[in-house]
Amino acid sequence: MMRKQEMAEILDRSFATQFPEEHEGILDIQNASANCCKFNRWGSIVAVGCTDGRVFVVDFITKNLSRTFPAHALPVTCLSWSRNGRKLLTSSSDNTIAVFDVLTGTLLHRIRFTSAVTYAQFHPRDDNKAIILQLNYLPTVEQFSPRMQKVLVNETPGSTDETVSAVAYDRKGKYIIAGTGKGRLIIYDSETLRHVAWCKQNTVQQIRQIIVPMKSRFIITNTQDRVIRTYELEDLIHQKGQVVEAKYKVLDMVNKAAWKNVCTDSDGLYVCGASTKAHSLYIWESNTGSLIKILHGNKGEALMDVQWHPTRPIILSVAQGGVSLWTQARVENWSAFAPEFQELEENEKYVEKESEFDMEDEDADEDMTNKNQNDEDDFIDVMNVSPSEYLASSDEEDCDVMKPARNLESGPLWYIPVPPEIDNPETEKKLPDDITQLDDILDPKWVAASKGLDFPQ
Repeated sequence: MMRKQEMAEILDRSFATQFPEEHEGILDIQNASANCCKFNRWGSIVAVGCTDGRVFVVDFITKNLSRTFPAHALPVTCLSWSRNGRKLLTSSSDNTIAVFDVLTGTLLHRIRFTSAVTYAQFHPRDDNKAIILQLNYLPTVEQFSPRMQKVLVNETPGSTDETVSAVAYDRKGKYIIAGTGKGRLIIYDSETLRHVAWCKQNTVQQIRQIIVPMKSRFIITNTQDRVIRTYELEDLIHQKGQVVEAKYKVLDMVNKAAWKNVCTDSDGLYVCGASTKAHSLYIWESNTGSLIKILHGNKGEALMDVQWHPTRPIILSVAQGGVSLWTQARVENWSAFAPEFQELEENEKYVEKESEFDMEDEDADEDMTNKNQNDEDDFIDVMNVSPSEYLASSDEEDCDVMKPARNLESGPLWYIPVPPEIDNPETEKKLPDDITQLDDILDPKWVAASKGLDFPQ
């Protein structure tokens, strides 16, 4: 039977407002200057890359810092989580990529390239592979163990002078989608690395970014002509050089803003564009193209990155070194907790009921009494962690594959255990190695009483 919490989550996602509406705060990253950020698959942990090369891993539920990795010597350009959340891939302007074990904080792999790495992404179903895009070089598919590199060659007709400017895996890692500097989309088979289809957008402007929603069959492109286009992947697979029209288009009709970065929710229902000129987030409905919200940050801030939470209507925006948190507007509704709650316009004298403070209500119905007693007998398990079925993919028929082991030795990494903080560790007294020294740390009154002596007042 579905739990009440899961039912409430599904109802909230189905009928409530599913886009952020107001600024809530800023993540604490110890006064570092953030450059990019990335949620893990469940949205429970967020990684933040900084301009000094460090990577901070923040528990998004408690907003506390869990890990810090001195990853690179120059600014971090991109972050990518493995499917199970145990590995974190980082790329930097220092021409290197690094793979870290998130739980232990150890470096697993480091690879150096010829040019600055602008994009890096784990294979969605294989954390031993990743696709890498360098500045002014062809994209490569990297295999970490055993070490292997394969170049993604552009062999489509009439594209000898085109450079690949954006690249991404599809949702299940079956295809690799590449965008060129002249608005062309090329689709490769991720195993053979041979192109299976190619097409042209109705523009010759550079494709700056390719976004693939978690639960959608669409792909989204951010193009230099300031238009965000949505395509259906199945339609692109059968193309052989034709010009394709986007299924949906969104753009800023008034200011003609260009987009530094684009993100979408997990279902692809909403599209968010981060303006290059100011700290402004534009949110559209993807199927209608109507602008529904504009979120404004502080004036004079330049946006660097924007990320949508995988399961909740929350957006993180990176601007001026800070990571801003945008959430829904919360309205207090006390009657939701107590149906008999009544708001008073002015003070009134309260008259208590005759049986209000009785141990047993004689006037209450017997069925209601039995129902309350049965509710009190419900067992609430607070020790085990159970996965939510709506977070499972279509190919995960058994939801238990998403359940981590209690000691976190196997399974996905939902959270990072952090030891409790001690307020004054210097003042704590430890037991000595020699038992004869116990008198020095125990209360003098106890020592005197144990020896039958009178303690002087």
